[in-house]
Amino acid sequence: AKAPSSTVSGQRCTSAMARGGHVQRAAGGRGGASTTALALLVACALPALRGVAAAPRKGAGKAGWRLSHHSFERTLSYDDTSGDWLASAGSIPLRDRLQIVPPVPDRYGFFWSKKPVTTRDFEVTFTVSASDNGPGKAKSAPFDNAFAFWLSPDSLAAQYNEQAVVSVPSKDWDEGLKKVGLTLLSNKPNFRGLAMTFSDAATQTVSALWNDGAKTRVFGDLTSTASGAQSKELKWMTAGTQVKVRVTPDGAVKGSVMTLDVYKHIVGSLWGFAEDGVTSKNMISFQADGQVAWDDGPAQGSWYLLKGNKMGVNINNQTYVIRFEGSNRAVVENWQAEPQPVLLYGGQDTGVHEEDWQVVFTLPPGTFPVGEAYMGFSAYTGSKSYIEVNMHRLETVNFDAKVAGEDDSDVLEAQGVEWLEVLENEKKYLDQASQAEAVLRLKQLLSTHVERCDKDGDKLKENLIKMEERLDTLGSDMSTHLAAVKAYSFESQQFEPEVLKGHIIGIKAIFVKSKGIHDEKVGRVQKAAKDLKTKGGTQLTESSKRKVISVQEQSKAVEDFAAAGSSQTNMLLLIVCAAVAGLGFLFLNRMRYYEKKHYI
Repeated sequence: AKAPSSTVSGQRCTSAMARGGHVQRAAGGRGGASTTALALLVACALPALRGVAAAPRKGAGKAGWRLSHHSFERTLSYDDTSGDWLASAGSIPLRDRLQIVPPVPDRYGFFWSKKPVTTRDFEVTFTVSASDNGPGKAKSAPFDNAFAFWLSPDSLAAQYNEQAVVSVPSKDWDEGLKKVGLTLLSNKPNFRGLAMTFSDAATQTVSALWNDGAKTRVFGDLTSTASGAQSKELKWMTAGTQVKVRVTPDGAVKGSVMTLDVYKHIVGSLWGFAEDGVTSKNMISFQADGQVAWDDGPAQGSWYLLKGNKMGVNINNQTYVIRFEGSNRAVVENWQAEPQPVLLYGGQDTGVHEEDWQVVFTLPPGTFPVGEAYMGFSAYTGSKSYIEVNMHRLETVNFDAKVAGEDDSDVLEAQGVEWLEVLENEKKYLDQASQAEAVLRLKQLLSTHVERCDKDGDKLKENLIKMEERLDTLGSDMSTHLAAVKAYSFESQQFEPEVLKGHIIGIKAIFVKSKGIHDEKVGRVQKAAKDLKTKGGTQLTESSKRKVISVQEQSKAVEDFAAAGSSQTNMLLLIVCAAVAGLGFLFLNRMRYYEKKHYI
């Protein structure tokens, strides 16, 4: 069975605290171990309250946690985090991926976050697959197809007016974007922040441009080094290109891209299968004929490529989906327990290979402003040819243990301010007394949150019970209306007597059946009373005789009550028959009246 998210979160957070404490003790800082451990405990508790695993992430030697409102796997759904994003134009969440733009010329894509990232120490990683129309690709200008990642202090989702875009008389999306001023790849020409552009012109390039909002940019500026953009030729249109953008507390920004040809890398290679995510206990080799060999056994099963830097493996009557996180490590995605197993190249965990990542741009400290950050994606397929771009994964990780990293008011509600106070006061926990006080405060916050969730659960149960009662009432009413509809003939425009007769017979059958059950029970009681009287006689004491007489009297009372009930049943049946007959007579008189008046 799948481990509960809260349990998983607790295990991962415990390991994170252990690592954080170890780092601080090595530095020799007094109280640093407990301080970092406490901060990580609070930080891990926040995402755990949302019911998601708060798995620690590593970045530049720092532990962090996943921001659930700015992350997703494969796609988004209405009951997941789709409400945190604004999708417009050709961008739409599909069953297995998020489609930024479809493979059709002259189509736009727009996908922006509604909530801000509230930390200055974070990392955004996403995986995209892309392709163009191959031989039909334009050989000459305009090369106007592109895909872009935006990171801005401004919320474009809050300013975006889709109704104004679609309401232009020409019904042309490009004209609508011009009307609302979003002429730069579905963004403002004087945007503020980072634009990381992936273009498919004469060559495939990845570029980055930072704009402070003072200059008005055009499409060519996004990839032009003369306009201040940093650009690199890179074949980013693959089945799974990974992009990583790192923002550090000093305001520096760094962007890297990893393109891995999974097929070339996997054919004939040997990988270790680490079920615990650490130690390889089995070895798997992937044959060129598409089969898989487990340890020293014969080749069996199959392996095949999937989009999004993924691979499917069928082995030992099991199917696994494996996602590559580099040239030496892959994660089994569809495992139903924690920790997730991993594949290690050559059976050894050699850590992150920095050579897998190609640095595209670096922006100096002080570039990224203090405050909130919004992220978004946009694209244009092209006017003469087209590109298709799909996103398969997005992960945003916060490395600042003093802030939550995003708005958690949907979970914490009124407690949000108190949780933030605990995080912000992390530096004050210098001695054991203050640390014990902080742990007690954290315990109280958790208890309050659990109590609120319990009350919400009780209220939900109460609402479900009321809903069930309403559904029962609705079912009864529908049965009544259905019976009336069945009894009415729309061809003859009158009620069918045979149907009414059938309902009356059904009611009579119910009464007769109930009377038979009652008579049977009364007969058993009478027989038991007679047997008791016969067997007792003089052998019974006066007290026992009184009890027998009392039982006999109760039996007689039950018999009388049953007889009365039978009489009432018969009387009710007669009344029902009389009522139906009366209604039929009235209905017949009314029909004759209408016939005389020539209404029918």
